[in-house]
Amino acid sequence: MSDLSREEVLNLMDSQFGITGNQVYLLDLIPLAEMLWVDGKNQPEEINLVYEFAINHIAELSSHVEGEELLSESEINDFMRRFIHTRPSKELLSALRTLANSFIFQNQDVKQNEQRKQRIIDFCIDIASAAVTQYPYDRHDRFIDEEKQLLSELMRTLNINTDSEIS
Repeated sequence: MSDLSREEVLNLMDSQFGITGNQVYLLDLIPLAEMLWVDGKNQPEEINLVYEFAINHIAELSSHVEGEELLSESEINDFMRRFIHTRPSKELLSALRTLANSFIFQNQDVKQNEQRKQRIIDFCIDIASAAVTQYPYDRHDRFIDEEKQLLSELMRTLNINTDSEIS
C-alpha cells in the first residue's frame, strides 16, 4: 500500500473506510484505538488518554493553519464515536493503520516524523498500562499478551528501530 499516492489513499479512506474530509488528520489515533480495544474493553482512563492525545494532536496541527478550523466538532465526535466509544473490528483497525501509515508520515522533516511516531508509541504504552483486566497480576502480566503483541506490530508498522536506543 505504500505505492499509493496521497490522492489514492484519500480516495480509499473515503470510499472503503468512511474516513471523510479532514478526519484523515485523526488517523494518528488509530494505533491508540487498537491498543484501547485489544482487551475488548474501552476503560475510562484509556479513553481519557486518547482524548488527551487527540487534543494535543489537533492543537499542534491547528498551529500550522493559522487559525483556520481544521476539524469541526462534529467531525471529531463522529471519529471518536466510531473508533473509541464503539468497538470497531480488529481487521478494520489493522487495515486503517497500514493504509494510514503511508499517509500520516509524509512530512519531509524526518526528525518530526520520528517524534510523532514515538509519541504514538508512548501513548499506546500509557493506554496499555492504564487499566489491567484483573487483579492481582503477576509482575509480567501488567500488559496482557495481546497488548505486547500489538505493541510489537505497531513498532514494525511505524518502522521504529529500537536498536539505536540500546547502548
